Amino acid sequence: MQITYKEIESITKLIKEDLLEISPVSIQDFRLISADKGVYVYNCLYDGIPAVVKYFEKVADRREILNYRILANHGIPTIKTYALGKAAFVMEDISVSKDWRLGIAEDFNDTEVTRSLARWYFTFHENGVTVPELDTLYFEFDSITEENLRFLIEKFPEGKETFEFILAHCGRLREIIYKPSFTLTYNDFHWSNFIVRKDKKAAMMFDYNLMGKGYRYSDFNNVCWGLSDEAKAAFLDEYNQLYVEKHGATRGPAEEFEKHIDAVTGPLFALYCAFTTSENFPEWAREQAYGFLDGSLLAKAKQLLSVDDRDKGDSGKL
Repeated sequence: MQITYKEIESITKLIKEDLLEISPVSIQDFRLISADKGVYVYNCLYDGIPAVVKYFEKVADRREILNYRILANHGIPTIKTYALGKAAFVMEDISVSKDWRLGIAEDFNDTEVTRSLARWYFTFHENGVTVPELDTLYFEFDSITEENLRFLIEKFPEGKETFEFILAHCGRLREIIYKPSFTLTYNDFHWSNFIVRKDKKAAMMFDYNLMGKGYRYSDFNNVCWGLSDEAKAAFLDEYNQLYVEKHGATRGPAEEFEKHIDAVTGPLFALYCAFTTSENFPEWAREQAYGFLDGSLLAKAKQLLSVDDRDKGDSGKL
């Protein structure tokens, strides 16, 4: 996105005013990194220290600032933040860090990196269960409503049979969706969204705009989708070891229950996003669309909706 010098000047003024409300520290030497849909990212000097500042025009996008506060309050490691305002926040500039580097595409094949990421995700999920704000956070599957199913029928008539079946049982599906216990979920895994310690002994996510609540399994699915088989196995092995060490058992039935739900709701959510966030049908959604064409998703939906979750006892809980 091209923006003018006058627009840059106006936004940097807003950033300074916002941060001045919480701290008298000087912020200057702004250099625009990116501007996309009302989110502006700059290099800057914060009290003379190289830093990155992120500003949000839209109130809805400012949830990322709240998310950083939540993580800090619950002992979940994040990129260092210097100031959290109402519309902007300042964080460490990883490009000049002695200890950390930005993620790269090759990290998707690196088992050391994915084991480190698994340790971060374990802390994220374990601590996320007790977050008081959890019920107020973004939940991907909230978008699975009768209105949105009708929208999908209109946009993707090839999947009409599946959509109409789910629409007819939408109340039942929503009951099942809210049965498992929730925790924090990251929801936006990509190599460009994490940092790695240069010795690979630690890694952590950043860019928390889509952080919300959900299932651990859905987060695993989101992480493992792009990893090599070896890196995926390392991630799951490390996470599961940590879980068993802490709880003395695997997640077993709870994870299986989440998996069955995600197998139906995940593709529905992906297709809904594809039609509401992109002008053209994106490549990443094509694989999800196949399940609506070959009948496999309909079969999964019928299986899920025929199971009486009242017979599951506590299997839907962590």
